[in-house]
Amino acid sequence: MNNMEIENIIKEYLKEVKKALPEWLKEKKEHKEILIDLEDHLREKARELSNTGEITLKSTYEAIEHMGTPKAIAKEYKRRGTPYVYITKEMWPLYLRVLTVVFAVVIILNVVAMFINIIFENPSIEQIFGNLISGIQLGILISFAVISIIFVLLSMEGYFPEDFKSKKELEKEKVLMRKVQEDGYPISKKTGKPLKPFIKPLEEIIGGGIGLIAGVFFITQPIFVGLLDPLFSILIRIFGILLTIEGSLDISRGIIGNYKPSTHQIIHGVKIILKFAGIPLIIFLALNPQIFPWFYYNEGLGLWVNVGISVEFYELFRNVMIAVAVIAGLTSIEDIYRIIKIQNYK
Repeated sequence: MNNMEIENIIKEYLKEVKKALPEWLKEKKEHKEILIDLEDHLREKARELSNTGEITLKSTYEAIEHMGTPKAIAKEYKRRGTPYVYITKEMWPLYLRVLTVVFAVVIILNVVAMFINIIFENPSIEQIFGNLISGIQLGILISFAVISIIFVLLSMEGYFPEDFKSKKELEKEKVLMRKVQEDGYPISKKTGKPLKPFIKPLEEIIGGGIGLIAGVFFITQPIFVGLLDPLFSILIRIFGILLTIEGSLDISRGIIGNYKPSTHQIIHGVKIILKFAGIPLIIFLALNPQIFPWFYYNEGLGLWVNVGISVEFYELFRNVMIAVAVIAGLTSIEDIYRIIKIQNYK
């Protein structure tokens, strides 16, 4: 009877330890080995504390007291990561990636909501940008707080990024790692993952060159001189300046090549600002369709004449411009993705 009671006590103690272990460890086979080792150590300690050299009920309780509570034992396995501003260093890159993606989604949703608001309610410029800024601020603040709390809790539980991957994914990564090592691809010192060239220099230079030419064309406006509405002409020149800067940045990325990843990240950050800087101009154009040019050739005069858009097409024009603005905002996602991707090359 005494032996049976001892076994039940040990079994119950191990059960409580297992319950207290972090979830990431419970999902792995390691926890079984931990419990086996713990049981062996507990029995050995109980024998040491026994006067007879055999496990007794009293020595079992003393051994358990010596081992510590289940929560105290589990706490040791939760100290897995390297402490770093409440979030472990191992979880920090994933935390930043999640923040970046969520912030981008918040901005995009608010921009889309702004365009929907323009279509159905026709608000003033002050209302448009007031709602946009307040919506983005509130969304970013709430998402930052929620995500930070989640990652602090995950860090306290000892989670690593790989704990969120399935066994199949982890095995696939191992196979890929062996392959890239055989093929001679570089390995990131920070992440230990294989790296491929993050840009194609020639493509960047050609694309940047096209953007630069288009920008210069918009700035100089060599054709239809004097036919454009003065306000539209100014807008086109501003677009030209933005295109020229963006094209120059792309060319500089091509020249730098697959080096200086931090510089590439800064350039992508500037490009995001440039893309969002163009959105208010597009919105202004959508709200002022009367300044948009529409040319036809007057055979009698032998000249091109700017007659503008017909009033019945104003609504269609606004919708097209809003779609263009949405697309312009969405293209920033590519730059955000590249900033995150290049982080692995540091």
